[in-house]
This record gives sequence, structure tokens and C-alpha cells, in this order.
Amino acid sequence: MPDLNYKSDQCCFAAKGSSIRLRARFLACLLVVLGVACQPEKQRPVTTAAVSRPALLRAGEKILSKNRRFVYLARWYAPGATTATLDTVTMTASGIPFEIMPTETLIVWLFRADTLWPAGPTQGVRAVDNKEEFSIHPPRYGRYRILEFNPFPHIKLPAIRGRTWEWSVYPPASVYADPKWASWKDTLRVEFRYMLGGTVQLATPLGSLPCYRVDAKATSKLGTTALTSYFHPAYGFVRLDYCNIDRSRVQLEMITVDVRLESTEKILEQVFWRPSDLQLPK
Repeated sequence: MPDLNYKSDQCCFAAKGSSIRLRARFLACLLVVLGVACQPEKQRPVTTAAVSRPALLRAGEKILSKNRRFVYLARWYAPGATTATLDTVTMTASGIPFEIMPTETLIVWLFRADTLWPAGPTQGVRAVDNKEEFSIHPPRYGRYRILEFNPFPHIKLPAIRGRTWEWSVYPPASVYADPKWASWKDTLRVEFRYMLGGTVQLATPLGSLPCYRVDAKATSKLGTTALTSYFHPAYGFVRLDYCNIDRSRVQLEMITVDVRLESTEKILEQVFWRPSDLQLPK
């Protein structure tokens, strides 16, 4: 009997030892699995996004970073029309401070040559891109001159729902008057009033984006106009819906974003002018 008890005890110890070893192996395997799963992101393969859908901006980067190019599809609706004529305009950030106002930057609009004045297909205008505000001067060349009477795309930051602000522009008749939409003498005072709405999930060619909606109206002695704009922190204004002074409508919708391989300054200098010689309307 003592021998049997001894063997029984041995079997018991063997079973306990086997169980401990199995548990140890399981824990070791679990630690290996967790170790792989918890590897830092930088150890994982990095995937690149399409050029039309860049990642959100990193710390210190700006929407209007040098040579970044934004392509807009333009839909033009005649007064009362439900179908649009289509056009394309491109905005490129130059990275060059605006000479008269160094806190602002120069952006360049590129137009289709067959729809505009024969003088040239580009226009340099001002923009603001900082922590307090983001704004761009709209395309104002050829038939796009009508946008001078509308509120400019502008948002105050940080974006707070219900926030309001206002400012004015003074378009000269020599540049922006046209019997097709409005006539006046000398300069015209146009007052802009803005109200920042909430966030909306907007379906765009860049994907479904959370955007801030900004509603704005402009008034002058010629009448009223309106702009509803949608702002995204990585892309800027992805959609601009204008109601013009002649009751026509224009929608500018961003369709791609990328970075030009060529230097904007080099292209301007070789083809059109030196950036330092660029003269912009006030």
C-alpha cells in the first residue's frame, strides 16, 4: 500500500508539473502574440494615400504649403437655370509672402485660356493662412470677375458655431464693372457679413469630409449676393456656392489636391513674369 500511495503521489506531481508547463507555454505564446500586435506604428508597413486625398496636416504645416495645387470644378448656372456649363480652375500656393502685406501669401489661379481674356491664363491674388483665420481671394478674371461682388471665402479660427464677423472691399469700376451684370463709377463699397454654422458631413470628390459651414452675404448699392462655403482643416474651402449679383449661380467644388513637381516661382519667371514684379489690384 505504501508503494501504491507513493506512485499515486508521483502521478499527482507529474500531472501538476505538466499543467504548469502547458500554462507556461501558453503564456509564452500569448506574450509573443501580444508583442507583435503591440509593435509601434512605425514598425508596420507604411501605406501611401492617393495624391488627391492627402493625410491631415502635421504640426506646423499649412493648408497653403508651397507648391500645393487645388483643382476646382466650376459649375455655372444662368439665372433660373437648372443645368450648368462646366469649367475648371486651379489654385496653386506659391509659398511667397505678399510684398505689400508680408503676413499674407500669394496664390495663383490658373484658367482655361479659351474661356477668358486673351491677356493670359493666370492671376496672382492674396490669401491668409494662420491660426486666427483662413481666407482666399477668389478667381476674378474674365467672367469670374463677377465673384468680386460676393463675400470672399473666409473663416475665423478657432471655428465656433454662431460666431459672426464682417469686413468690406472696394472694387474699382475700371476692372470689375460690366454691362452684363453691373455698372457704376469709380469704386463701389461692398460689405461682407459672415456667420459660422456647425459641422456637416459633406460628400465630395475627396471623400466624405467633416466641414465647417460658413454662410455669408454681401450688400452694396447694386444689390445683394451670397456665399455658402465649406471649410476643411486639411484642404481649405472644398466647396463654394455663390449667388451672384445678376442672380446667376456658380459652384466651385474641389476635385483634387496634390503638390506640383515644378517650382511655381520658376514657371512664373520663365513663362509670365518674375514674382517680385507681379502687380496685383488692390
